Amino acid sequence: MINNEAYLLYNVLCYEDGHSRRTQHILKVYALAKLLGEREKISVEEQQILQAAAILHDIAIKYCKEHYNGDASQDKQKQVAPFLEKRFLKAANYLPSYVPKIIELVNCHHDYDKPKSRLLQLLIEADLIVNCYENRPDHENMKLIKEIFQTKGGTKLLELCLKEQME
Repeated sequence: MINNEAYLLYNVLCYEDGHSRRTQHILKVYALAKLLGEREKISVEEQQILQAAAILHDIAIKYCKEHYNGDASQDKQKQVAPFLEKRFLKAANYLPSYVPKIIELVNCHHDYDKPKSRLLQLLIEADLIVNCYENRPDHENMKLIKEIFQTKGGTKLLELCLKEQME
């Protein structure tokens, strides 16, 4: 089977070795990215790329923490992530043409101030919504986060997430 998403997700969750926070974060970002992509009616190919990137978006954190004395900075993650992503994607039989697109999404998902493709925008929005649920932002950060959102579905879900905090 080509692009075996279930295999990819299972292997990534096993790689996280039961780490509660990272495992839950992966599942939530994956679910929201899938939902947002479907709401935006992206193509099947784009949906597969987006969902794989959502599964892998924080794949380098564990490796960086283990190999760089706990340093999982964005720069370190960007150095390590492509190697890990290629390994996971190859094992899950992803099409070679998808791999650079997925790597690009993962490596840029924290580049909020740069121009974004539609898929990157969806991944960023999914990750930020989950981050807002997990780490309630203060009012200043809330304003900055709201400015990043562009899709109707993502904006609505962010508003719902922040609703009780704004009351």
